[in-house]
Amino acid sequence: MRSTLPLLVVAVLAGIGCQPKHPFVWANELPPSEIPVESQPLRAGDVIRLTVPGMEADLAKGGDLTITADGSIMVPFIGPIRVEGLTPAQAAQQLNSRLNGIVREPNARVTVVKPRTPVVAVVGEVREPGRFEVDQGESILTTLSRAGGLTEFAHPTKIFVVRTFPARTRIRFRYDDLVGGVERSIDFELRDGDVVVVQ
Repeated sequence: MRSTLPLLVVAVLAGIGCQPKHPFVWANELPPSEIPVESQPLRAGDVIRLTVPGMEADLAKGGDLTITADGSIMVPFIGPIRVEGLTPAQAAQQLNSRLNGIVREPNARVTVVKPRTPVVAVVGEVREPGRFEVDQGESILTTLSRAGGLTEFAHPTKIFVVRTFPARTRIRFRYDDLVGGVERSIDFELRDGDVVVVQ
């Protein structure tokens, strides 16, 4: 009786070969999700407000604070504090640790007054790759058009959004779904830090 083991090995290896090198999820299969602004890491350009009981008058003089290019804010009596990459709650904790000895039992609160305008990068087979500020709710199709559209070498089913927050994710799109107005694809909302890759 001829052994079927070699055929089984070939089948297993073929199955492994069919697996994508870089995992992805199709946009139409991605569950909708919203991330509250208070749970997102702070970024340079965000405008924030500090509230500390017992320091209201001093903080009010400085008004709302814009996170500088180096990721810091300047706080009265304390000096610069780096907050980029921290959530508002984490930034408040850091502020509390610096206020010990200045304010009795500090209970700081950090609120995002105005998030910075989201910036995304578009790379690969587009005519004008680059970084673009995007409006709230802007679609991938609009951003691709601002990058000059696809080149003649672009693969129509290999359009990806690479996202790092809240988890590393590759989201895949079909060009026909975008121009055809397929709901999940056309309603997909770009976020700050996304990278659009056209292969």
